[in-house]
Amino acid sequence: MKKLLAVSAIAALGFSSLSQAGGLPEEMAMAPMAYGSSDQGIYVGIQGGWGITHWKSIERVDNTGLRNIESDNGAVGRVFLGFDLCKYFAIEGGYSYFFNNPKIKTASTGVELDKVKRTHAIDLMGKIKAPVADEFNLYAKLGAAYQMTKLDKGGNTTPAGYPGDKNRDNITLAYGAGADYYITPNVIANIEWLRFNGRANANDSKFQPPTDAFMVGLRYKFDI
Repeated sequence: MKKLLAVSAIAALGFSSLSQAGGLPEEMAMAPMAYGSSDQGIYVGIQGGWGITHWKSIERVDNTGLRNIESDNGAVGRVFLGFDLCKYFAIEGGYSYFFNNPKIKTASTGVELDKVKRTHAIDLMGKIKAPVADEFNLYAKLGAAYQMTKLDKGGNTTPAGYPGDKNRDNITLAYGAGADYYITPNVIANIEWLRFNGRANANDSKFQPPTDAFMVGLRYKFDI
């Protein structure tokens, strides 16, 4: 009984001391989770902005006069799927569609030689990321694309030096750069420049000018 009374007195004294010190100690707060701290994950997203198809690069003097290219640029959109391998590397594939329809004419007569009805591409690229802050990344992308152009012949004649009237589909170099901003750990906004390199020789029957896309986007990341 004496031992029990002694233990009770010590316990009461301890609680009294805690009460005078401001109560029981508070639970230590957990450190906030860093944005983008989950290194691996699958993500899906969408982008949109301004695209340039560079058909004006074939404006040159030929036997019929100077070519005139209209509607060389316009809206562009892209959907994509990717996988973050780690904090610094990812693999990404996407589909891009350029909504402008360039018209290729002769300046001297106004005869429409071709109309570009559709420009689109499927790409697969590796992505290197450089974290700048908890909520901000810079990145660069490099890979390949299957670039497709559908032409619709306008006039009945083809001027000398013109590369012919057929659809052009090429496997080409794809690359770009951009910046990410983590709105939340799983919702990321970005701004990006993306280029499909095309096929440079204008006298080639598969000639395709390069395309440039300047876009903003949003993606959602599923952590694994």
